[in-house]
Amino acid sequence: MRIFVTHISPKDKIIEYGISLSASNFNYNLIESGCFDKVYSIYPGFVKGKLDKVDDHKFEAIYSSWRWKGRIKQRLARFIEQYRLFRKIPQGAKVWYYNMTTLNILLILLLKLFKPSVQQNIIILDYTPDVPFNKRILPLINKMHGRISLSTYKKFNQHNLVCMPGVVPSQDSSHPTITKIKREFLLSGALKENIAMHSMVLDAFAEMPELTLHISGVLIDHKKKMMEYAEKYPNIHFRGKMPFDDFKALLSSVPFSLNTRKPSAPENLCNFPSKVIEAILYNRIIISTIHYPQLDGIDYFEVASDKETFKQDIRRIAAMDDTELLRYANQGSKAVERFNTSRWNEVMTQIENAK
Repeated sequence: MRIFVTHISPKDKIIEYGISLSASNFNYNLIESGCFDKVYSIYPGFVKGKLDKVDDHKFEAIYSSWRWKGRIKQRLARFIEQYRLFRKIPQGAKVWYYNMTTLNILLILLLKLFKPSVQQNIIILDYTPDVPFNKRILPLINKMHGRISLSTYKKFNQHNLVCMPGVVPSQDSSHPTITKIKREFLLSGALKENIAMHSMVLDAFAEMPELTLHISGVLIDHKKKMMEYAEKYPNIHFRGKMPFDDFKALLSSVPFSLNTRKPSAPENLCNFPSKVIEAILYNRIIISTIHYPQLDGIDYFEVASDKETFKQDIRRIAAMDDTELLRYANQGSKAVERFNTSRWNEVMTQIENAK
């Protein structure tokens, strides 16, 4: 029996409950492939109170009433939920975790101590090496039976590890191809400086009025600056956190997708942005400040991370002929071939069967 332990809400509650869109997209791509016999969800700690809907036919949520019974009990609720889930997992099951966090660490330890026949594996998506908690759990990550990592981070135990930078549906050819290239660019995701460098991107596009910038996502840093620039510069459009269908429509209409992660940030050494795989699937042209070995064989632009050189690189790309640019577009079939759910199922089976 293969079990997935993750942290999702029903699709129609993602925005309302504040769950990450990119994480939800990743999870649902895996879940809807039929890779798992059973899926459980423990909600992130910031989700509290009585909710009108916590699960559906795709997964079972373990949601304690402690989440609406005072601050101390709210903090402890995740551990109560892990104990309840521990009791549900049968001996001999194969369990896969979405990251290792305080939402599952007690469960992992309980299973290791009291149900050692349960095989425990992990999908490592969001790991920041200089965070104290992550330093403490790295040995435990490396002692799991197997690992799927989105990155090539060298401190992860390489035994029984496979690098898979993203997941897409096995059959997905519904996304529009690019035939004519507008000079419009999209920056999306968590708008935090280390992840998006959106302060630099704002400054750059403010000085390139001939190019259009669309920004979508959760605004974490530089909130005042974002609002001021969106109001002041007609070529900069901030759309905030959008419903998934609206975001898909935006992604399908903007040719260039920006991945402006800060190259020197430690977390960017051992993560991979799922939005890049999503943009490739949608046939968009990728522009990245970081080189990714995981994308060898896929054509994308690498640009500088300082403002002046970034501007030069973006203007050079925008000045290219459409015929030349189209070489970097319409590569969705490559994403499907390399990162589809059938391939993920094969990799998980390979890891589970390894000694």
